[in-house]
Amino acid sequence: MHWNGKDSTVFQTQKEYIDTAVIPLIQIDGSDEGFRFAASAAEFTLSLANVIENQFKGRIVLFPSFSYTKSQDKQSIFETWQEELNKASFKHIFYVTSDRDWSTMGEEQNIIWIPSIPLDSMDQKMRNSVLEDQLRQLIPIFAKIWAN
Repeated sequence: MHWNGKDSTVFQTQKEYIDTAVIPLIQIDGSDEGFRFAASAAEFTLSLANVIENQFKGRIVLFPSFSYTKSQDKQSIFETWQEELNKASFKHIFYVTSDRDWSTMGEEQNIIWIPSIPLDSMDQKMRNSVLEDQLRQLIPIFAKIWAN
């Protein structure tokens, strides 16, 4: 499910089954050295988030990405998102990112850090293969949290 009008209506009637929110975290970097890397990481993270949504359709809501800059306080961002999504009664909230800085917040926060793989030079078949490989690594993480 995506964060849109149609799917939000389904969510409201099926909350007991749709118990997980997924939020892609995307860093914006305007520096000469960081711009291309950040854009490539964003492409990878968003593509992976869509693959996750497709795999777990009916169990998760994929939210729009949250974009931030390096200077923003990550703890504050995290707490604000947690507070807002708890209002919607999500039992599980996962954050997906290619920004290593988030990995310091720990697994207990359900922040999934995946190193970015540049997708821009791959054909569609190769992209799909890479994203499916990454998804296979994530399935046990989701399953472990859902089992608790």
